[in-house]
Amino acid sequence: MYTILKYLLGIFIAITICSCNKKQDITTIQLKVMSFNIWVGGGKSIGSTGEVFAKSGADIIGVQESTRDGKNIAVHLAGSLGWHSYAYSESQTIISKYPIIDTSANKHGVKIQIDNNHFVWMFNVHLMYCPYEPYQLNRIEYCGGPILNTPEEAISSALATREADVNSNIADILEVRKEGYPIFLTGDFNEPSCLDWTARAVEARLCKIPVQWPSTKAFIDKGGMTDSYRFFYPDEVKNPGHTWTPLPESQAYKEVLDRIDFVFFSGNGFELSNTQIVGESSSKSDIMFDNYPSDHRAVLSTFTLR
Repeated sequence: MYTILKYLLGIFIAITICSCNKKQDITTIQLKVMSFNIWVGGGKSIGSTGEVFAKSGADIIGVQESTRDGKNIAVHLAGSLGWHSYAYSESQTIISKYPIIDTSANKHGVKIQIDNNHFVWMFNVHLMYCPYEPYQLNRIEYCGGPILNTPEEAISSALATREADVNSNIADILEVRKEGYPIFLTGDFNEPSCLDWTARAVEARLCKIPVQWPSTKAFIDKGGMTDSYRFFYPDEVKNPGHTWTPLPESQAYKEVLDRIDFVFFSGNGFELSNTQIVGESSSKSDIMFDNYPSDHRAVLSTFTLR
C-alpha cells in the first residue's frame, strides 16, 4: 500500500510541476498604439516629431498629416528609426516597429506580425476637416460652412462630410475581423466623440449642446469598436481628454477645445492596460515633451496581448 501511495504521490507532483511550468511558459506582449497628427509633416520641428515617435514608447503609430512639400515625413522618420511604414495617402501613414505583411480589401488597414504567434490589424483615418461642426455650433465661421443651431443639423452635416469614408473603413474592419486577430483604429476624426457631448458635459460647460456625433457612433455601433480613452476614463466631465488643441491659450481663445483624436480597438485575446495623452508640458498631458511640435495632442494606448 505504501509503495502505491508513494507512486501516486510522485505522479501528482510531476503533474503539478508540469502544470506550473506550462503556466510560466505563457508569455504576454505589451503593445503600445498611438494616434498622432503631426501637423503638416512635422509641425514646429521634424526633429521634435521624430523624438515623439522614438521616446513616446509607441510600437505602432497611425500618423495623420504626414506629408510636407511632397515628402512623406512619417515614412522618412520611420526609415531612420529602422521601422516599417505604409502610406495610404499623403496624409494617412502607418508606421510600425514590426513588419507589415498584408493590406485590407480597400487598402485602409494593414496586417502586422508581432511574432510567430501574434498578429494584429491596424487602421488609420484622417477624416475631412471642413466643415468643422463644433465651430459652426459655436458661431465661429470656418471654410464657408453655415452656422448650425441644433444636434440634428450638426449630425446631418457630419454625415454628409465623413460617412462614406467611415463606412469604407468599417467594411474592411468587418472583413478582417473574420481572422480573429486584434484590430486597432487610430485617427484624427475632425469630429468629437458621441460619448463626450452629453447633457453632463453641457452642464459642465465643456460643450454647447448634446450631440450624438455619427462617426464615432458608427465605429462603435456598426464597427464593433471600443474607444480606448473613454473606456479607460469613463467620466467625460472629470476626464475630457482634449487633444485639440495644445496651442497656448493666447492663440486658442476662439477655439472649441475638444477630443477629436482616437485609438479604438476590438477583438479577443488582449486587454487595454492604459491610455495616455501625449503633448506639451502641461496638466493636459500625461506624457510631456518640452518642444512638442504639433497642434494636436497624441493618444497612446497600451495593450497586453496574450
